[in-house]
Amino acid sequence: MTDLPLSALRAYQALARCGSFTAAARDLGCAQSAVSRQIATLEAHLQQTLVLRGHRRVQLTQAGMLYLETVQRVLAELEQGAQRLSRPDARPVVKILSMPSFAARWLLPRCTGLREARIEVQLELATSIWDADFHRERFDLAVHYGDGAWPGAQLLMHDSLVPVAAPGLVGAGGLQRIDDLARFCWLHDSLRSSKWPQWLAAHGVERLAGERDMKLQDAETTLSAAVSGLGIAMGHAVLVENDLREGRLVRAWPAQVPLAAGYHLLQSRRAAGNATARALAAWLLAEAEAFRQAEDPARPAP
Repeated sequence: MTDLPLSALRAYQALARCGSFTAAARDLGCAQSAVSRQIATLEAHLQQTLVLRGHRRVQLTQAGMLYLETVQRVLAELEQGAQRLSRPDARPVVKILSMPSFAARWLLPRCTGLREARIEVQLELATSIWDADFHRERFDLAVHYGDGAWPGAQLLMHDSLVPVAAPGLVGAGGLQRIDDLARFCWLHDSLRSSKWPQWLAAHGVERLAGERDMKLQDAETTLSAAVSGLGIAMGHAVLVENDLREGRLVRAWPAQVPLAAGYHLLQSRRAAGNATARALAAWLLAEAEAFRQAEDPARPAP
C-alpha cells in the first residue's frame, strides 16, 4: 500500500466542506482536475467509495462521512502541533465535551479557579446532548449525565430536583404552602418532561398543576426562562447552585427529590498522554467533591 499524501486529505476536507469539486478547487487555489485526482487517489488507497458524484454537488457515502471525522481530527491535530512548534511557550490544549446546561451553569463559573490551581491550559469546550458524540472520543475529557454505565466513568455528583424561580416572582423566601405552586406558570424541559410529575409524586401531591404551562427545549433554556421571571422551573440542584448563590433564583419550595442519575467524568484514550488533561480531570473531581461537601456538610470527606 502506497503512502497517503497529505494533500489528498486536505482536498477531501475541502470537498466535504464546499460541496463540489469546483468550489473545493477554488478554496484550495488549484485546478478542479487536481482535486478530482486527489480524491481518486484517496479512494484507491482506502478501497472505498467516499463520494457520490452528482451533477452540481457531491454527496458523501456512509463510509465517506465516517472517514471525514478522522480526516478532520488528524488535520486539526497537525495544525495544533505546528502551532506548538512555532510557539513553544503556548498553553497545552485540552478539549472538553459537556452537556450544554452543565457547561454553562456549573463548569464555566468555576473555570476562574484554574489559575489558582496553577493549571495553565487552553480550553476547547464543546457541548452536546447526544450519546453518539460522547462515543466518538473527539475530546480529552467529557462530562455526561446518566447512570454511569460508561467504561472508566467517574462519578462527579448525583443530582436532585428542586423548584426554582426568580425572587421577584415568588419573593425571596419562596412560597408558604406547596399548593401555592398552582398560582404560577410551570416551565417544562421538553427533553426530560417527567421532572414535575416525579417531584410531585415524591411529595404525595395529587391533582396539582400550574396556572399554565410553558414548554421549552432543554434545561438551559428552561432555567434561563426562570431567571427571566416567566415561571417556576423544576431545576437540577447541580445546575441552579450558582444562580441560587448569586441571587438570580430562589427555591420556590425547599424540598429536593434525589435522582439516581448523576454527572460523570469520562477520560478518552488520548487524555492518557496529556498531562494537563490529567491535571484538569483531578481538578474537576476535587471541585465536585467540594460541591458535594457544601451541599451536605454532614457528609464525611473521603
